[in-house]
Amino acid sequence: MVVLTALQVEYEAMLHHLRGVQEVETPQGTLLDVGRVPGLAWQVALAETGPTNTRAALVAESAIEHFDAEAVFFVGVAGALKDHVRLGDVVVASKIYGYHGGRESQDGFNARPSLADASHRVDQLVRSARRNAPWAYLTPPPDPSAQPDVHFEPIAAGDVLIGSRDSETARRIRRHYNDAVAVDMESHGVAQAARMHAGIEMLAVRGISDLAGPEKAAADARGSQRTASRHAAAFALRILRDLRPAGRAPRVRPERPTAFLVSGPRRDTGTAGWESRPVVRAGDQEYLLYEGPDDLLQESREGDVVRRQAVARVTSASDRNSRGSYVWLRQVQRRGPLPGAACDPLTMLEREAKLSLRHRGPGVVQVDRRGDTATLALVWPADRRLGRPYGTLYDLLPAAPRGADPLRLLTIVKGLAAVAQFLAGLHAGELSHRALRPTAIVMNQQRAFLRDFGLAAVPPRPGEHVGPYQAPEQRHGSAARPGPAADVYQLGALLHHALTGRPPVPGLPPSRPPGAVPDRLVRAATNALRQDPAARPGVRVLHRELLAGTRDLLAAPPHP
Repeated sequence: MVVLTALQVEYEAMLHHLRGVQEVETPQGTLLDVGRVPGLAWQVALAETGPTNTRAALVAESAIEHFDAEAVFFVGVAGALKDHVRLGDVVVASKIYGYHGGRESQDGFNARPSLADASHRVDQLVRSARRNAPWAYLTPPPDPSAQPDVHFEPIAAGDVLIGSRDSETARRIRRHYNDAVAVDMESHGVAQAARMHAGIEMLAVRGISDLAGPEKAAADARGSQRTASRHAAAFALRILRDLRPAGRAPRVRPERPTAFLVSGPRRDTGTAGWESRPVVRAGDQEYLLYEGPDDLLQESREGDVVRRQAVARVTSASDRNSRGSYVWLRQVQRRGPLPGAACDPLTMLEREAKLSLRHRGPGVVQVDRRGDTATLALVWPADRRLGRPYGTLYDLLPAAPRGADPLRLLTIVKGLAAVAQFLAGLHAGELSHRALRPTAIVMNQQRAFLRDFGLAAVPPRPGEHVGPYQAPEQRHGSAARPGPAADVYQLGALLHHALTGRPPVPGLPPSRPPGAVPDRLVRAATNALRQDPAARPGVRVLHRELLAGTRDLLAAPPHP
């Protein structure tokens, strides 16, 4: 997916949504930022073209060719030509006129239109997006009474900056292209570049930053370009959310990074998995799902029980304060009777909501049970300044075979200490989490939170919490009953991963961390990872050791 902008302010509005960005240079020397948008299956290659249709066409052509893109969006600002289009509105080009095409003679100017139409597929996606949560990607979400309008109408593009609606160029556009509602200087060039490649989708999404008149400089000074760019970027992503690949086979270029859609979300209903539905409705709430590492977007089935989970953003809510916030969304669906089941999984989800309220865990946004389906939404902390949910410990843990750098290790150890303190209160109530893993701990540089109560609402059973952080007593065949000691083991496994770059290997002694690591932290990990649950320290002891380890890290000399 190639996204092009003409101005830096437009570029920054799109870049704000990308994660894992890397700079890539095409053979022609064009520099693009390539990253992903949380919740979408696209990889996005983002470039700044500069003004004029010619420059935009050249950059678009090289980017499309280099990345073998499936689609190209031109996102940014434009001037309004019609009075019904307001500042901050978004115009999506149903067709693009190249208004310079024509013949000049003694009889005057005779237009020879050069026209680029949106495809029927894109046409339908735009119309659908206008009807269904058009501002799901706009942060903070606009008040419904002040939402920008989205116009799906023609625009005109040429290389002249229009400073007055009474200029000759403006009159020419009204005379020959009188259905155009906005004007820019680049869209037609991008459209022509896209036409050179069979099967590629092209769309221009333009936020209105001025009224194509002499007041443009004053409007820009008031921040109109920044506002219009944010609106255009948000609606472009809303369309992208529903755009699926055409199914053509991409050219194989192993030496180059890919920047085309490899799989895509689709709108669906009924019992289809969450992986195929970007929006989930539960009761009177609607949620926009996000992708994430490991198990943050997952569906699993065990017999007649289906479990789904995802990070999501609240896009509609009866409580206005919840709209635009982020949640940890989980759903259990029972597709048949459960003869002999020890507990009803729907009831267990409702019990977890009560645990969260009783133990001051993550705030409950929604708990809903209808028929054979139960849904639980817990607050997922978010960075309001950046407009995105916090990451998890997964994002901070180092890659094998080296441990975390000292500053990152300090953040991780402080986070694990905070989790240990919370677990101590849970253990005092004769409960245990028993499902700690990197994505179960939500973190930023200052704070750490548990995303949920794990298996605390479910009776222990053999084989629970499969994976590299599973405690020995949780495995099949163990005679010991999983409990609070399993939490201590899992905290030790996470600390081991932070110190060595990898989780412990079941049945083997802990690895020795590379480099200079405080001995106290090495001992804390070793003691927590003892195979015998009775030989492990209590979680309060581990909490004290982790706090002491943070002091050791702060007192250590700077890393060379």
